[in-house]
Amino acid sequence: MKSLRARLTAAVMMPLLALAITFGGTTCWMIHRTISTASDRLLVGSVLTISRAIEAERATHESLLTLAVELLRTRSAPLPVYSVFDGDRLVTGTPDLLPPEDYLVRPAATLPLHDPAGFPQDYRDRRLATGYIDDRDSTGVIQPTYLRDAMLGGRPVRVATEIRQFPGSERPVAIQVADFIDDRRAYEQTYYLRVLGAGILVVMIAVLLFYGAVTWGLGPFASLTQQIEEAHKRATPNVRVALSPGDPLEARSLASAFNDLMARNERAVQSLRQFTANASHQLRTPLAIVRVHVDVLGRYGSSTPQGATALADIAAAVESLERLLAQLITLARMDEQSSAETPLNAFDLTGLVAEILATRVTHPDTARMDIGFEAQEAGLAALGDPMLATEMIGNLVDNAIRYNRADGSVTVRVLQSDGMPVVEIEDDGPGIAPADREKVWERFYRAPGVDAPSGSGLGLPIVRALGERMGAHVFLTSGRDGRGTLAVIEFQPATRHANEEIETNFDPTEEMTAC
Repeated sequence: MKSLRARLTAAVMMPLLALAITFGGTTCWMIHRTISTASDRLLVGSVLTISRAIEAERATHESLLTLAVELLRTRSAPLPVYSVFDGDRLVTGTPDLLPPEDYLVRPAATLPLHDPAGFPQDYRDRRLATGYIDDRDSTGVIQPTYLRDAMLGGRPVRVATEIRQFPGSERPVAIQVADFIDDRRAYEQTYYLRVLGAGILVVMIAVLLFYGAVTWGLGPFASLTQQIEEAHKRATPNVRVALSPGDPLEARSLASAFNDLMARNERAVQSLRQFTANASHQLRTPLAIVRVHVDVLGRYGSSTPQGATALADIAAAVESLERLLAQLITLARMDEQSSAETPLNAFDLTGLVAEILATRVTHPDTARMDIGFEAQEAGLAALGDPMLATEMIGNLVDNAIRYNRADGSVTVRVLQSDGMPVVEIEDDGPGIAPADREKVWERFYRAPGVDAPSGSGLGLPIVRALGERMGAHVFLTSGRDGRGTLAVIEFQPATRHANEEIETNFDPTEEMTAC
């Protein structure tokens, strides 16, 4: 079912249909029980009525019997079937309705042979005397009225039989009244059909009413769909939907979530446009340098001073372009992946920082610089990814070296603050103005400065993105003496079990001496 209305209607109507079937089945069972019990009671009462008519005086015998038979007519038995036998002699009634064989061959002294007919107690809880309410009705009764199943004319019947000794009679008299079972079933089926018809009518009305209720309830969602379709036709850049305060909370929540999603999408598109524009601008500069110096090479040749300078500039431009492309690829990969995809493990933060500095102190740019390393304790553990942490710390150390003075100093500290493993990279260069300390985390933004080396403006955004992947917090502030820049990375603390598993042979004194 593609329609939500149809699905909701079906979801509700299936249990309702099951309840209707259960209720209909229960009702039909109650009808069957009620009609069967009522018919059996009528048979028992009919036997007593005929007995009273036969027991009457000869003058009124015929008229009372005729009246009793007329009273026995019902919708299920328009022609009452009864018989009265004096021994094996038919007194009145249907001759085919014979007495039971066990009474024809047994003397009266051996009776009764069957228990009297019994019925569920009614609310009055009447007491029965040998199967009768009134004690006088049991006078002369040899076998109280009981019920049995038999065949009459090839049709199944329900028979009520009573054996009674009338005053002045030498032999017991068998009084019987029968009811055809198929007539009962036909009578019951009329009620079954009525129950079925009523059930179908109720289900149809319920379907229509519920479908209308679902349509009304889904009205706000239809309004949202219409607004979105209209916005799609207009191709508006800012798509927003609105509902009235009287609409359901679920619909208003959906509208709010949709508006938030569209706002995020618009920001992402705007960021992508800005990123594309800035990236194209950054790529254009080294390419223009390469193009110009290729022309110089073509004009002067590589063996001339102009050619040598052009080759050097081309190499620097290619290196800058290569670094920019690597940073763009790194950002693209981080945008595609989520932080949940990065497994976090405990690692030796002190040893990691020492290895990073060991690779930097031999760089030509650090020949005149003072590179210092301070470690509060050996084997300080942090939680994160060692490769990402290496990229973060290395990037910040490179920035501290690159944007510092030629004879400046860079100090890297590994310490623990408030239970958090912390790495500090401090330099005494020109620093970053307080107004620019948050802007430098934006992609392609470069803080203004005199004689500042060229860059792409992607290093610090990459650092922050890597930190977010590991749950680390990174920020910039002034140096401890108010000079230069202090970059701080706060890592997540490792668990005690993780700390026990870390093995380290790091000696802070040796590393500080090497640096």
